[in-house]
Amino acid sequence: MIRINLLSEARPQRKKKGVSALGSAGRLNTLLMGGAIGLAVLIGIVHYWVLRSSIKAQEEKIRIAQVEVTRLEAVLKEVKDYEAKKARVQRKVDLINQLKQNQRGPVRLMDEVSKALPDLVWVERMEYHGNAISIDGKAFNPPAVANFVANLKLVPSFQEPKVEFSACGGPAGSSLYCFKTNFGFSNIDRTQPDAGAPKPAEAPKKV
Repeated sequence: MIRINLLSEARPQRKKKGVSALGSAGRLNTLLMGGAIGLAVLIGIVHYWVLRSSIKAQEEKIRIAQVEVTRLEAVLKEVKDYEAKKARVQRKVDLINQLKQNQRGPVRLMDEVSKALPDLVWVERMEYHGNAISIDGKAFNPPAVANFVANLKLVPSFQEPKVEFSACGGPAGSSLYCFKTNFGFSNIDRTQPDAGAPKPAEAPKKV
């Protein structure tokens, strides 16, 4: 015969002390952990926002700097173009001045020789090569040639003339003196004043 103890099954089970306390502590830990995680997420979001704002600010500065660089590059190109044009103009001006200087030289030489030319003397040929002048002419007498040489010596730009002359025939059987002189000269600038230059021994005369 099977016996069933109904009394033992109907007895209520005793709750274990500490289980309830352990459950409260676990929920507190869970809340604390959740709060810590939430705080960490919030800090991360704030940090991300700060970094993103800083990156945007830097990108804006870079954009402004690039615009300024583009503007300065355009200005620099204009300056370079101006300098190139200025250099080309300066070369043209220098060339023009050099041409004027080269043109002034022969004119000034002829002017100085003409001023030194006394009466009874005339020039038939005058050449210059580099800084050397050669003159051929005729005169009615030797003193006239001597006056011409003396006047040439008075020109500051002319060096000591060397002269040769001899008797030669003139038109209609007249007696003349042919002469040849050559000398060196320094730079002659038409802009130099003539006021201080010594006057020739006799008034110049073109024949």
